[in-house]
Amino acid sequence: MNERMVEMLDKVHKDLVLLANEVEDAIYKAVQALETQNKEQAKQVRKSDKNINFHEVKIEKQIFELMALQQPVATDLRFMVSALKMNNDLERIGDHAKSISKIAVKLSREPLLEPVNDVTSLAKIVRGMLRDSVQSFINRDTQLARNVRQRDKNIDKLNKKFHKLIYKKLKEKPDKIKQGFALINVAQHLERIADLAKNISEDVVFMQEAKIIRYGIDKQKKN
Repeated sequence: MNERMVEMLDKVHKDLVLLANEVEDAIYKAVQALETQNKEQAKQVRKSDKNINFHEVKIEKQIFELMALQQPVATDLRFMVSALKMNNDLERIGDHAKSISKIAVKLSREPLLEPVNDVTSLAKIVRGMLRDSVQSFINRDTQLARNVRQRDKNIDKLNKKFHKLIYKKLKEKPDKIKQGFALINVAQHLERIADLAKNISEDVVFMQEAKIIRYGIDKQKKN
């Protein structure tokens, strides 16, 4: 592998990690803005999405340049494909954070239902999944990647439990129906973020082992 290609691969790797940190911070601030009803912080998250989009496009261009000019071998090509997909998933996670921040703005002037605390707890678990999926990418750790994938099932269960809690609360306070469905929407955004974190973990397995494990598929791919 030539020196130029090593430098470019390293740059993509570092930029993806920086983008992941930026995206995780957006999730944290969006949910915190909802919980504390901080309208200005929610607006800042919406503005930061433009920066996330900019970095996503920049990384994509770097990967395409690598593919076009450097003639990568199978291992490096798998890294590029995985990095390209991860880059796209991170940008989509940023979109979900922005959507949560929009809901936070709408709910910033009315008393919140108690289940908002459950949203905060759910968000903490989801952020942990994202962090670990990125860590598995950094360390090329397929065991951690598979662990993240398994945790997605728990998020689905927690989301369903949250839905039931909201419906129960709305029976007591039917005047809060708009807020209740807004909070359900937040939980759904968090569930989708968890799905995207799972996608990243699956791509790490592909990158390292040349195995596709989506949808229960686990087939060995030849270089």
